[in-house]
Amino acid sequence: MYPPYVRLSARVNVEVSVLTGSGTIGNYNAHAMATVIFKKDSDPPRVYEIPVITGNALKHWHSIYLAETYGALGGRYLNDLCKRGIGARGYTVDSTLVDNKLKVAESEADAIKDLCNDIHGFLNPDQQIKRDSLVKVSFGVPVLEEEILEAVSKYSVIHNRVIPKEVSGKVEMMVFKQEYSSILYGLSISMNLGMTLRPMYSGREVSGIQNLDYERKLRIKASILALLPLLLGSASKQARALPISRVEETLLVVSQLPVPNIVHASYPDYIERSIELVRGYVSGVSGESKVSNLNTYIYCYSRAEARCPKEGIMDNVIQIKRFNDLGMLIREAADIASNMIK
Repeated sequence: MYPPYVRLSARVNVEVSVLTGSGTIGNYNAHAMATVIFKKDSDPPRVYEIPVITGNALKHWHSIYLAETYGALGGRYLNDLCKRGIGARGYTVDSTLVDNKLKVAESEADAIKDLCNDIHGFLNPDQQIKRDSLVKVSFGVPVLEEEILEAVSKYSVIHNRVIPKEVSGKVEMMVFKQEYSSILYGLSISMNLGMTLRPMYSGREVSGIQNLDYERKLRIKASILALLPLLLGSASKQARALPISRVEETLLVVSQLPVPNIVHASYPDYIERSIELVRGYVSGVSGESKVSNLNTYIYCYSRAEARCPKEGIMDNVIQIKRFNDLGMLIREAADIASNMIK
């Protein structure tokens, strides 16, 4: 086992924001849409078309805030592409955009010296090497409650772009429409951060990094701290408008054991069901493993405090804590997780 294992489900209220585009038709920029099935009690299931944010878009924004946070913490092993939020991966840590000096990594161990290759994975088909992402993210979808699904709102707003160039004595202006959405979204994230700086598909060790354990701790801490700007609505198209958002709830699990993914926050009872699932797994495994002391931490934040469970120790191995400050929750989780590496 390579802890820490981090699981998160969260609800974010988003207003007048572009979460994921799905292409352009003429001068009309559409919002990504998907279909969900909702069933209430004995009523027949109903189909809803909903605006969504894709897991791929969330991963992209996490990688951007990861690089920024890592740099702010003093990290220095990242190439120009990673620093600038460009999703082209598989290049060496010393690759630079200056004079286009990009070098393709010849091995996984060489590639993962770079932060983004390490945490978010890469594929180099010509060299036949790859790395799976340590961060997996679900779609963000509206909370699956009837009143919320009925209130889902998607609409277009007219924008214009002025081109300061005279053509036939006139200034050109392009008018276009951008779709926005407003709704309470749920999302889920899974991070197996213990594999940081550990090759998955080769036995070769990473070399050329001083103090590997310290570097692992730094990357793990940055990966979790980067969740804060991600959750605060920054994972959206911001060219025309900053997002209007507020985090309503967050459930975060940090464990020394490979706990299963927790329930997606779009489900009404995700907090209760997630805690039941984690408790069943951790209690069952702890009795048979060498990890028999406190090994799992469940952190809960909710603007409606009654939604979070009571604080305490469960089965001598799980600690539950409630927070009324999301920043402190993420900070404590980052500190706990970064000290779990083996």
